[in-house]
Amino acid sequence: MLQSGIDSEAEDDDQTDDQTDDQTDDQTDDWADDDDEPEDNTKHQRIFHHLTKAAEAQHPMAQLRLAECYRNGHGVDQDFTIAVEMYRRLADRGIPQAQISLGSCYENGEGVGQDIDSAIEWYSKAVLANEGHSDSQLWIGDCYHHGDGVSEDNEKAFVWFSKSADQGNSYGQWIVGGCHYSGHGVTKDYTKAVEWYRKSAEQGNRYGQSNLGYCHQYGRGTPEDIDTAVFWYRKSADQNSWAAIDSLKYLGKWP
Repeated sequence: MLQSGIDSEAEDDDQTDDQTDDQTDDQTDDWADDDDEPEDNTKHQRIFHHLTKAAEAQHPMAQLRLAECYRNGHGVDQDFTIAVEMYRRLADRGIPQAQISLGSCYENGEGVGQDIDSAIEWYSKAVLANEGHSDSQLWIGDCYHHGDGVSEDNEKAFVWFSKSADQGNSYGQWIVGGCHYSGHGVTKDYTKAVEWYRKSAEQGNRYGQSNLGYCHQYGRGTPEDIDTAVFWYRKSADQNSWAAIDSLKYLGKWP
């Protein structure tokens, strides 16, 4: 999933360099350990074989999974071009999952030239077709926030972030909290920031947890409470958030 560039940490005299939030979530593809690779390859080939038969019978979900096999090289040689062709046929039929995947291909330049405008177009279609796909809404908000493929507009970004947050997306909730905290596209309001950080934190989002801890530490939108700050920092640190770990070190609470 995208990582937003919203500055949801405060920039003030109380904030130390050691508490700057690392907003990049390391994502590792643990598809298989090396020792299990031959067995997994055989399994993927069997799955690919069955999906091919189902796809030939015009089963749309089988066609979608088959496209994913080509995109990821599972059971077949990786071929982004074939994956895009299959996604496009399904996307043109109005299947939201295919529209999202096709948008992602345009976003990353996989099988097609990188084209942010086309990515936004397909993500937007998925939002409408799926009555609001929260990850797509989040991504569109990020595009408006940074001016990627569209004119920069923090108010429109906030609208899309809010759509995502209202559907319970923990990243959307975290970013909406950041918008309220920093005044991006909405009037600055620490109390509302805390409300949204809490929604995100209670879903286990490490960024929401870290930012909620920060608000408790400095009394932003909630009474200052170091014990509660440490509580949320520890939950975030347990998920390897360096911002939370640095905050705990700053408070003398680490390890």
